[in-house]
Amino acid sequence: MNEPQTRDAELTRGRILEAALDLFVDKGFADVSMREIAERCGVTKSLIHHHFGSKEALWEAVKDHAFGIYAQDQKAELEQATSADGKLLSDGVVKYFEYLKNNPRVVRLLAWSHLEGDANCGEMDAELMRLGAERVRQAQKAGIFRDDVNPAHVVCTFIHACTHWFEARTHHAQWPGVGSDDEFLDDFLKIFMRGLSRTEDT
Repeated sequence: MNEPQTRDAELTRGRILEAALDLFVDKGFADVSMREIAERCGVTKSLIHHHFGSKEALWEAVKDHAFGIYAQDQKAELEQATSADGKLLSDGVVKYFEYLKNNPRVVRLLAWSHLEGDANCGEMDAELMRLGAERVRQAQKAGIFRDDVNPAHVVCTFIHACTHWFEARTHHAQWPGVGSDDEFLDDFLKIFMRGLSRTEDT
């Protein structure tokens, strides 16, 4: 008897999340009101408060909604990895790059989070960051990667490079000689993985 009500509640929650995501992507957290969100998805403000409690809680739910599936999949892959090697890292770079490429709203959401000094955004993916750094550390101990760099900085490097590529693409598209997304990714992987390799002349 409760299944239709449950389904309706889930649909309503989903509509609110999508409407809030669109508005937050366009204007950032600070400049979006609960009234705007209610009008966008055709519900009352009280219903939004019923489902999410506050604007801040809705913001957190929107970030989880936008980033959660990628984060869960990547976390599972890192947890299930039987060995730490260059392929695991390069595959992770490609997966993150392609995720951003296919989800431009997430790129804008991340940009707003950074501009507005959103500390909770870092807490959201802290465990994923920890797992990635641990796999790099294991590859260092195995002699695959150079051991004179901070594993957390290795993960930060590819995250920042990939994120900024899409955040600034309108800008750098005007620079002479800048190639396509795929060309950039290919060159970045060459530089990044070569820089991490443990060789005599590094």
